[in-house]
Amino acid sequence: MDNGKIDIVLVSPPFDLRENFGLLDFVGQYGSPINLLYLAASLEGAGISTKLSDLSYKNKSIEECAQYIVSMESEFVGIAVHFTFLVPKSLKLISIIKSLNPKIKIIVGGVHFTSLPEKTMNECREIDVGIIGEGEEVIVKVIKCLKAGDSLENLQGLIFRRGKELVKTEGGNLVSDINKLPFSLFEKIDLSHYSFAVYKEKRNNTFPIITSRGCPFSCTFCDRTVVGREIRFHNIDYLSKMIDTLVKEFKVNCFDVEDENICITKNRFKDICGLFKNMFQSYNITWHCSIRADSVNRETAKMLYDSGCRSVTFGIESGSQRMLNVYNKKLNINEMPEKCKIIRKAGITLAGSFIIGGPGENTESILETINLLKRIELDYMYLWYFVPFPGSVLYQDIENKGKLLGGYSNMTGQHISFIPLTLSREQLERGYKLIYRTFYSKPSVILKTIKKHGLKGIPKVFRSGIKYFSRFILN
Repeated sequence: MDNGKIDIVLVSPPFDLRENFGLLDFVGQYGSPINLLYLAASLEGAGISTKLSDLSYKNKSIEECAQYIVSMESEFVGIAVHFTFLVPKSLKLISIIKSLNPKIKIIVGGVHFTSLPEKTMNECREIDVGIIGEGEEVIVKVIKCLKAGDSLENLQGLIFRRGKELVKTEGGNLVSDINKLPFSLFEKIDLSHYSFAVYKEKRNNTFPIITSRGCPFSCTFCDRTVVGREIRFHNIDYLSKMIDTLVKEFKVNCFDVEDENICITKNRFKDICGLFKNMFQSYNITWHCSIRADSVNRETAKMLYDSGCRSVTFGIESGSQRMLNVYNKKLNINEMPEKCKIIRKAGITLAGSFIIGGPGENTESILETINLLKRIELDYMYLWYFVPFPGSVLYQDIENKGKLLGGYSNMTGQHISFIPLTLSREQLERGYKLIYRTFYSKPSVILKTIKKHGLKGIPKVFRSGIKYFSRFILN
């Protein structure tokens, strides 16, 4: 298919950090489009010429982005309808592209689309084909079928237009052996464009990797429609070669392991730590991960530190055991202080992630979260408004559990998109600020921040500190 032209352009739509991170925009970051990198690798491996255009950080209007994409004169455009808050922008971008060149075939996929395929196709009639589930294998088949003029009806997990009607084929798309996937085409992006979260060192050239897909847990706020609950692991040899490539060719010296939980099984955890320990000793690379607090003991903490892991995030979600039960989190809140102490005593920076405003949240459960924050030691804390994501268990019958506010663009976690029946908006906003105020005004947190960043970092801390105090402490 090498005709000297680009066959397909893969696109992430533009957005402003304030849209996604709200009052935390100054510590937000643009993440690299790892989902599109996997797709690009599969397409290029099949001889389909691919351009990846990550427009997220471009600071361009939707109209300018559409004109840029059309100017590439590709036959196909693949657009991520992935994050719910970006759906309006994705669909507007698709509509403008089609208006500029109706001959372009638009292919979409992603978590949001997989959750609501028919609804999304009806919301944007300019979409030609939608992929349900993981797209690396099926997108190659789609492009080849369309180029040959063949029907898509024999392919699984698709929805497409036949005249004015929608045709949805049976099944989904789950890559059974993820070790057969080619390495992501890292050269398709410039890593320097991706900013750093507050807990990372500026000197780090950080890149996200995924060592497994799927999650065996059943948190009710999560959407599992794409990767599912079946765990599929990259083998250690695959990961070793990929990390070697990133270190040697792209100068990456820090990795964000974006698995749902790095410690799904003890043997796997030991293998991952063994891999990173070798890399840490050979290249002095460090890494970060999320891990369930109930997976932590002194042995796992030591293994993490010895392998170069320097920061960990706990998804604590709430200080209320009742709310944890609503989220089906299966954590014992009384264990949190000890689990936090174990990680920090090992020399690892610890962040805690919390949710406020889920169904049944009330002033009492908010106070329980505040009291927990007073009892546990964290280096950083992140707080998200509850979002009823399509595809999650809690999304079902959500209108009977509270009030939905705004459209998709509101569903970022930093804007209120849902108010439970048990709280007023004022109570929810007050609780949000009070939780942040409780944590970031703790003398121990202030002293640790100053100690960590030192004299050279004081101007940056001061600038960020003013925003923290004005947004969460003074208001």
